[in-house]
Amino acid sequence: MKIKELWIYPVKSLAGNAVSSAILATRGFEDDRRWMLIDENGRFIAQRQHAHLARWQARTEADDLVLEHLDNGQQLRISAARADEGPLVEVEVWDDRLSACLVESVSPEELHEALGISCRLVYMSEDSNRPLDPRYAQGEERVSFADGYPYLVANQASLEALAAEVGEELTMQRFRPNIVVEGPPAFAEDNWQSLQIGEETFRLPKPCARCVVITIDPETTVKNPRVFATLAEMHSQEKKVIFGMNACWEGKDEAVLQVGGSVSVRVG
Repeated sequence: MKIKELWIYPVKSLAGNAVSSAILATRGFEDDRRWMLIDENGRFIAQRQHAHLARWQARTEADDLVLEHLDNGQQLRISAARADEGPLVEVEVWDDRLSACLVESVSPEELHEALGISCRLVYMSEDSNRPLDPRYAQGEERVSFADGYPYLVANQASLEALAAEVGEELTMQRFRPNIVVEGPPAFAEDNWQSLQIGEETFRLPKPCARCVVITIDPETTVKNPRVFATLAEMHSQEKKVIFGMNACWEGKDEAVLQVGGSVSVRVG
């Protein structure tokens, strides 16, 4: 059993970056979901309402953030995007409200011209505090702008089983994982309590409940409702459609994961 893929998503709801290695941090991979688009009320903007965001990819270059359209190469470079000193604004991610730093180096007009939506860009500084759901947290665990947990682990065999039932090839990017493993059988992850990757331990507090975002083909933005409906028939728990496991890294010192790294599990 080993790591097949590693993914980082600098801006929540934009396309991810496949990387060969990634630096671990308590609230997620370094630079993972540390930026977010918000509407006029401070609420996060997602592919649920704007599927075309799946074709925009973000990457970091030193302190700059570069947004690039994957089809036509259009770019928007945002300087000084690590806006630790930016004015604080209240933002909302699901049921969580917290303060984030407004990135003033890009205007709402520039974002609208590029992305086609009215929005602002915010950054989660080290001082921002978004605690993990207390029902599943241990100690003072924090999370980025991700939906709920620092890491998401997915099993390649589970994707292949779903694709076989749907009757078409599916990309793992529908499910926006951070760590993709290969080797175990489909849905074996249901019984995992923790992962050991090299010297690093990941606690798996709960399965990941899915929403309609998984119906969006990240390469075309076309929605296929059969993906969600089929997964609901195959793999539901307590009336929730499940794919992947939420994870928390239990380390503290700087560490790196590599594609190809060996993975072992503790089963509950």
